[in-house]
Amino acid sequence: MQAVVLEDFGRLSLKELAVPQEGGMLLQVAACGVCGSDLSVYKGSPAMRARWLPPLILGHEIAARVLEGPEDWVGRMVAVNPLVACGRCDRCRRGLSNLCPHRTNVGFHHRGGFAQQLRLPLAQLYPLPEGLTYWKGALCEPLAVALRAVDLAGPVLGRRVLVIGGGAIGTLAAWLLARAGAEVVVAERNPLRQAWLRGLEFIQEVQEAPQGLFEVALDCVGSASTVGLAVNAVESGGCVVLVGLEATEALLPLQRAVLQEIGLKGAYVFTHDDFARAVALVAQVPEGLAVVRPFRTYQDTFNELLQGRLPQAKAVLVWEG
Repeated sequence: MQAVVLEDFGRLSLKELAVPQEGGMLLQVAACGVCGSDLSVYKGSPAMRARWLPPLILGHEIAARVLEGPEDWVGRMVAVNPLVACGRCDRCRRGLSNLCPHRTNVGFHHRGGFAQQLRLPLAQLYPLPEGLTYWKGALCEPLAVALRAVDLAGPVLGRRVLVIGGGAIGTLAAWLLARAGAEVVVAERNPLRQAWLRGLEFIQEVQEAPQGLFEVALDCVGSASTVGLAVNAVESGGCVVLVGLEATEALLPLQRAVLQEIGLKGAYVFTHDDFARAVALVAQVPEGLAVVRPFRTYQDTFNELLQGRLPQAKAVLVWEG
């Protein structure tokens, strides 16, 4: 089988590898999204260098077909929940599998969807709706991230909500917020991405930098500057949900956060329930949120994403044949 291997920071190679023989059900990967964390590992950002070292087979936004496993599963198209939790600890028993201290991750601890085939336990697989296109199945993972972040924002009906960052998580969060009745404003610096976002009917306004005050803000970037932008953009008693993880540390406008009683919440990936909800909802995600390309374009796709030359929020790579 073929796999795109991160051999060193900044260096991907297409290689022939043996089909995995152990580790659960055998999957034929159909499509895999390129996540911002994949890009961060590739370029060797400080936050990622502290956690992961090459060689790695990245890719955790996976839609696949079951090749080997229980008879009633063989042939099914599934989405892969890449968060492997222990299921036994206190947090798992409380439904917080995302906070399991023993959790491991597909695409980091385990081979990811940048390989044509992989093996995973049955518990990580969720059947996709009949007839769903492969690329949409790969959106279940980022949609689950967005669902958790929006849930933590609380009721948003009739509220003006700011989303910082027009990438995949920010755009999917904007769609969910609009479905929940919010007036959604997205702050995005990239002019190419701005123009694309303005064509999405569920976004009320696109700004280069936050202007005015909001009742809720979601920081889907997590840079050294965007945390402060989010806190300064919400009104007294407002709520900030921190989703992005670009930086390891950020300055916090402490006086404003305390004196104006700004609520701060971290949103880390998703629970098993969040992922199941994403699978049930993914068919309704608007068309055109992703660009779909064959896996052989992996290097050009990484370059375009890193250089800000791709208007769409998400790139999904599809294994051919």
